[in-house]
Amino acid sequence: MASIRDIAREAGVSPGTVSRVLNDDKTLSVSPKTRNRILTITEQLKYHKVERKNKRIQIITYASKEREMTDPYYREIRLAIEKEIKRLNLSLKRTLRIDGTNKLKNISQIEKAGAIIVIGKFSSDTLQTLHGYNNNMVVINNPETPKNIDAVYSDLGDAMYQLLEKVKAQNVTQVTYVGGVKTTRDLTGTPTFCNNDPRYMSYQQWCRHHDITEDAYIVGWDKEHGQQVIKDLVKQSNLPEVLIAGNDMLAIGMMQQLFAEKISVPEQVQLISFNDLDILQYVSPSVSSVHIAIDEFGRSAVKMAEERIHNIRSVAHHIVVEAQLIERETFHA
Repeated sequence: MASIRDIAREAGVSPGTVSRVLNDDKTLSVSPKTRNRILTITEQLKYHKVERKNKRIQIITYASKEREMTDPYYREIRLAIEKEIKRLNLSLKRTLRIDGTNKLKNISQIEKAGAIIVIGKFSSDTLQTLHGYNNNMVVINNPETPKNIDAVYSDLGDAMYQLLEKVKAQNVTQVTYVGGVKTTRDLTGTPTFCNNDPRYMSYQQWCRHHDITEDAYIVGWDKEHGQQVIKDLVKQSNLPEVLIAGNDMLAIGMMQQLFAEKISVPEQVQLISFNDLDILQYVSPSVSSVHIAIDEFGRSAVKMAEERIHNIRSVAHHIVVEAQLIERETFHA
């Protein structure tokens, strides 16, 4: 394949002059004869200009900075993406937050990114709109991503059902689930709430399948919500054999309140959470949790974005990352 240096040698000019002619540099002072000679030789040598790939990746998240502080789950996803971008020597554009306080003021700006990685549960219409501005798009943590858009997530519904089957194998039937409602956002950050979180739906299905009375508290996702549920259970003398928290922050709040109520874990009640964030290492006794492989989310998402940047594939992929129960002191299957 001919190079700029080959053209320069044949034309008797510098490689820099060739490059500026081929890039139609209006500030270059060169005679029409020389310009034509360069273009003719370029055609004769069948030179093809190598297009520079735009390797800048932009993260769009529906988690505010405040949300990332109160629930590190979304912060850890963002940091996992940034770590992988750095490892692959790609570049990172400024993170855009569509969180209800901030909104996407100029959606066309995402066209300037080589690829975009979207974190969180945006509505399908919103995802299709974003995809219309940048086809090189990957969505993290949203199983309802349209099939024509790349996505990576874990099947939390299946993980919950498998967990409950392990619980039942211990002849346990008193299981309480504590969680919140699912929130989706549009381009303005306006939330839509719906009580169809896959963990809760799977819990309901399991209860029906085994003819077990449902005992769920759909209260929210924060530590304070977990504390309040334990207060209510103690007040009602309704402490179950096993508590399942929809995320780690709930589990931490529940652990703190159980300790305050002088209820021993796992002797009097067992506890399991979801996500398995690093913050659990500071809780005693150590909490069993369904591990969501956030690092794998980051690696897979950036790899998929890079494939799109380099036109390696045109068919959308959905990657389902296994969620595994990590057994610690608060529950043993």
